[in-house]
Amino acid sequence: MQFPVTRPDGASWPRPEEGETVGINPPGFCWWRADGAAHYVFRIGDSGGKTVYEDASLTDPVHVPARTLEPGRYRWSVTAVDGAGQSRDTWGPRSFTIAADVPLQPWVPVEDLLARVPAEHPRVIFMRPQLDALRASAKTSRAQPVAGLLARAEKCLALELPEEPAYDKLSDPAERRMTYKNTFVEFRGVIDGGMEPLALAYLFTGDENFGRAALRLLTGAAKWDPEGISSILAPYGDELGLSLVKMGAHGYDWLYDLMGEQERELVRRMLIARANQMLRRLRERRDFLAFPAESHAGRLPGYLCEHAIALAELPESRAWLDYALRTLMTVFPHWGGRDGGWAEGIGYGCAYNAIFTPPFEAVRTAMGLDLWQRPFFRKVRHFFFCCTSPVGEISPFGDGGTGGGAHGVATLLTHHAQIFRDGTCRWWAQQAGRAGRGGGLISLILPDETAPCAPQDPAQDAVFRGVGWAALHSDIGNPGNDTFVLFKSSPYGSVSHSHADQNTFCVMKGGRALAMPSGYYGPAYGMPHHSEWTRQTKAHCGILVNGEGQIVRSQEAAGRIEAFRTGPRIGCVRGDAVAAYGGRLTKCVRHVILVRPGLLCVVDELAAPGPAVFQWLLHAKQPFELDDAHGVVVSTREAARMTVHLRAAGGLTFSQTDRFDTPYNEGNPAPFHRDMPNHHHFAASTAERAAARRIAAFAVIEGPGERFDSRLEDDGTGRLAFEVAFPDGTARVSVPPEGDPVRIRAEWRPGRGQPECVDV
Repeated sequence: MQFPVTRPDGASWPRPEEGETVGINPPGFCWWRADGAAHYVFRIGDSGGKTVYEDASLTDPVHVPARTLEPGRYRWSVTAVDGAGQSRDTWGPRSFTIAADVPLQPWVPVEDLLARVPAEHPRVIFMRPQLDALRASAKTSRAQPVAGLLARAEKCLALELPEEPAYDKLSDPAERRMTYKNTFVEFRGVIDGGMEPLALAYLFTGDENFGRAALRLLTGAAKWDPEGISSILAPYGDELGLSLVKMGAHGYDWLYDLMGEQERELVRRMLIARANQMLRRLRERRDFLAFPAESHAGRLPGYLCEHAIALAELPESRAWLDYALRTLMTVFPHWGGRDGGWAEGIGYGCAYNAIFTPPFEAVRTAMGLDLWQRPFFRKVRHFFFCCTSPVGEISPFGDGGTGGGAHGVATLLTHHAQIFRDGTCRWWAQQAGRAGRGGGLISLILPDETAPCAPQDPAQDAVFRGVGWAALHSDIGNPGNDTFVLFKSSPYGSVSHSHADQNTFCVMKGGRALAMPSGYYGPAYGMPHHSEWTRQTKAHCGILVNGEGQIVRSQEAAGRIEAFRTGPRIGCVRGDAVAAYGGRLTKCVRHVILVRPGLLCVVDELAAPGPAVFQWLLHAKQPFELDDAHGVVVSTREAARMTVHLRAAGGLTFSQTDRFDTPYNEGNPAPFHRDMPNHHHFAASTAERAAARRIAAFAVIEGPGERFDSRLEDDGTGRLAFEVAFPDGTARVSVPPEGDPVRIRAEWRPGRGQPECVDV
């Protein structure tokens, strides 16, 4: 019986990290499970080695102490104990520090929390004593989202619940997969997009027409077999069940006073059955407290909280809430980095932060436990602020990255603006323009009372090392003219909704995509186009070796950010992705440097076990202009333009295509075909086979009405320098020849003011 030496597949990230200064007192602790351990003895010692906290009753590899600790430095350890009471192995000790000014949030027994839940309904997010004020705000601080809500609800009055589906009877896997996808999309439209808006409209207006229409859908769904095709344990997909566990507690609570006792009992039985099913999936099917690296299961702790609040008087609620809160205060969110990032990408980061917003608000309002004070949630808004553009047409990385994400992010940041009284978040949402107009739940939870405030002297660059992302901007406070470079080299690898895209980058100018991931998240998850193109390295602005990319769907196929630096005019990041190639490369280091406003330099240091051809890739929505003779490729998008000068020893050969290797509809049954625009794909291949190569790319990025003079200096030895004249000064980047140690120099020489020089 021993603790693992390296992270098991799908296991948690141990927290706190070694040497971490934690953002809450006490922190939540998690470690890797020791197989066969009967229980664990958890200890915290002070800097002098004295034990200041101990719990010997733990059977799961997580713990939240029931009391706070004095600020200072500590060491924690865990001992695995066998069934005979013998100590078998010890995890740690590991050190952490508690600062004096962090929020206090010790564990509170769930019985005490449930005792705080009001007896009357509604009590999930919205409280009965506040209903009059809530309805009055429909004409003031909630006027815009309520107007959107009522418009949606009017259109939903005649909705009918579809029949319980039978796609599990289809024999063709592709047909079954696509039928399943279309079925759950339709079902979401009825439950998420119909029942919930109707129930909310009833809550905000008291109009029983809305309430009765919502109740018809809810009671119809409650008659479905919870262990049947809509189970979250169903073998062909869990999305039907996920809609019901997401919305069921809301419907029961918000429509409570409209229901007769028979209807209440019908819906209550559904909630109990599905909450117990969630607990089984987390405990037995997944062992989620030890192995939280499953995307869909990460939704369930929040839904369990809402079920526990809706049915707080039932004895089952104690088990639901206990497991959910131990998860939310320790291993959750697995995909969320220590500094606020989201490893699966903007689309999924936005979706999941939206998913657990209602449960967090439900716990806060019904129980007085403010989970927003957990460190990740106090930081995550900074990730979305820096790593998306409010006017962007793409939202890299990961599944869904080729679509724009500004609307969803804006709604989320509007809510965070209210929680944290952050006017810059509200300003970002204002730039996106459409936040909250649809009347979705998140836009209705809190009144919009935080005034937008443009960022004053904002930091232009940001790094999120926990997930391996870095964002470089030329003018983050002016999105319409911002040069935005996003870089990824992630320790999470290529699992879940992440792709084989370590050390890749994207470029937007004023929100227009000039370098982007390519391919679509479809026609369904895991279909040929998605798995054979979109997830692959060849679909991203990265590197191939002999036509091969990184390992797909492996947590070992990881990258890491080695260095990050930011200054007034120069931002730099360096990533190492050699582990992602599974031995195809022995060196894969990429330097990315932005000299504001529009000089981008990307330098790749590459080495393979033997002579190889290396490909440097670029993707865009529009065709590239190629000038092979001068080593230039131009990407344009509307009035935005990026001119890239490429150099490598031995020369490069250029090619481009507007076809996907795996077309969108490949393997997709004809009734489900869709016409999707092709993207454009550029490759610069080294003309000679070599075991090592250095590829340098210098790009001038221009917006509407901008044209900057530039020149490339090549002295014939491979030493390169690229210079761009901007209206207020000159930017210059110098790269040494291949074979010399890499020492890239970036310089800014202003017409007036202080020059800047960085060596990386």
